[in-house]
Amino acid sequence: MRKLLSIAIAAISAAAFAQEVPQGTAASTNETYVDMITGKPWTPDSKWTVEQLKARDERVLKKTGGLIDIKASGPELFVLDARSRKGASIDRFCELYTRASKLPVKSAHEPRGGKCPMEVAREKLAAEKALMVVVVVEGCDKLPALSVFPDERIGIVNADALKEGDDPVMPEVRVGKDIWRAVGYIGGMGFSPAPNDLMQPIFSVAELDACSNPYIQPMSFARMNTYYKHFGVTRPRRVAYRQAIKEGWAAAPTNDYQRAVWEEEKTNTVHKAVSPAATK
Repeated sequence: MRKLLSIAIAAISAAAFAQEVPQGTAASTNETYVDMITGKPWTPDSKWTVEQLKARDERVLKKTGGLIDIKASGPELFVLDARSRKGASIDRFCELYTRASKLPVKSAHEPRGGKCPMEVAREKLAAEKALMVVVVVEGCDKLPALSVFPDERIGIVNADALKEGDDPVMPEVRVGKDIWRAVGYIGGMGFSPAPNDLMQPIFSVAELDACSNPYIQPMSFARMNTYYKHFGVTRPRRVAYRQAIKEGWAAAPTNDYQRAVWEEEKTNTVHKAVSPAATK
């Protein structure tokens, strides 16, 4: 009886699913569609047909003239691992930083060979024209775990001061956390009011371990982004061709959609210039 009931339920579910899937959908044709908004290939699900998505794109193109991607420009963050052996925290930090900020970040592994960490940092800052430099060192008894020099845009993480305890993994986790904190302080973030944020006041390795988040929280990070213009950093953004015309930097149109938007905006500009309200 249970077996018959299970079969009946499965049959009903299959029938209901079949009714929900519109005929002629992309799911049935396996057609790959390149999304105009993201620019990434995507196989639509049963909710939309390829024809419906293309119609949506047509409406967007007519209204905006298409989307323009503006790349980031200006100095980039540079993280230097000056230890004899590179740690895994560097690549992990760079990955998360790029994902969160949408900005590029450079990193390198160059043992400092006994040179003063500040000297190494200043040389790299001058050579790379970087937004800021974070140097990870080890074997510096005279340095605290984290040293920050905002006026020079330099942060130094002393890996040796973070080697407490028997867990071989924790020191590298701490290094990654202090890289985030160095970038936050130099970037103008200051202390965060958010609980369990890396930008809380931290005065010991134990307090650093107690902060379970291995990166700066999004709200604090967003606040730092507002200061990047002071470093000469232009953030990446995606704007409509119509908006680019309004801002005065759009290139000449290259297709029918852009030409139509171009003519419309130029006509609107002329109308505004000669309107009675404009002459008052």
